[in-house]
Amino acid sequence: MTTIKDVAKSAGVSASTVSRILNYDATLAVSEDTRRKVLEVAEKLQYKKKPKKVKQSGAKIAVVQWHSDKEELNDLYYYQIQYGIETKALSGGVSVDTISFNNIANIDLTGYSGIIAVGKYDESEIHRLAGYHKPLVFIGENYLLYGFDSVQSDFLTPINWIINHYLTEGITDIGLIAGQEKTLTEHNAVYDPRATTYRNRLVHEDLFNPDFLFTGSYGPDSGYQLMERAITELKDDLPHAFIIGSDSMAIGALKALKQHDIPVPGRVNIISFNDVAIAKYAYPALTTVHVYTEIMGERAFDLLQEQIKDANKIPESVVISTRIIKRDSSV
Repeated sequence: MTTIKDVAKSAGVSASTVSRILNYDATLAVSEDTRRKVLEVAEKLQYKKKPKKVKQSGAKIAVVQWHSDKEELNDLYYYQIQYGIETKALSGGVSVDTISFNNIANIDLTGYSGIIAVGKYDESEIHRLAGYHKPLVFIGENYLLYGFDSVQSDFLTPINWIINHYLTEGITDIGLIAGQEKTLTEHNAVYDPRATTYRNRLVHEDLFNPDFLFTGSYGPDSGYQLMERAITELKDDLPHAFIIGSDSMAIGALKALKQHDIPVPGRVNIISFNDVAIAKYAYPALTTVHVYTEIMGERAFDLLQEQIKDANKIPESVVISTRIIKRDSSV
């Protein structure tokens, strides 16, 4: 099992620096480059598979990312996906270039054999990407409606798994701290089906309380602010369990609970999503939904290769399963 000392040795920094970076300590004075290096090393050391070194074929694909570098540092979900794409591409002799959607107009895509678009895109952005007339696969949302292959993770089943678990443990007051994203061009709010699944299931159980549902941006600062709001507004009615939309949000939520001397999981249970490296280094270590991000990236690469070989390929929507990783933040 990878330890903080392993990450520190590989990143060339102290173990205490690694610990503070992985816990998003805002008081730590380090450069963004150091922060990024530590987070990336921590993620890479989680993987057992390493790219096979093969002769490069000369082919290359473009991975278009919709998020900013800052957003990636706050939530490494998209970095994990990219790592999966790169691992599979390199093992097939294909090189990968990463392009920001905001900068795509300045890039000549003529020499690329295809595009993998990672993130949440609105209709105008989808048409813009399609306008390059290259094989195109999306990761993150279902774009079958527009006639494109897409790969996404099953975030709906885990909501029911988690609610079932809490109910089995006798916990009936269950809160949700969900992330809210917007598309880049039209600034459309991105619908998160997890909130609807949560609401519908608890309504069915006659347990839904709208005061227990909080939404904000992804990242530790938002997680902290939303939990702080929940603690302040709900006081003794604070739910005994929360589902939190990402591990980084959960890190922020843990900080707020700690500042108020609210024990986890003694008083509040937390189960989050993604299982990025920070989840196991948190205190307490996070129970979380493991998302097979590397498989999402690999499957997207395979779909792209199928399109390259067959221009008449029938579009597919691929949904990858998830699983719960039990750690210390929940019963």
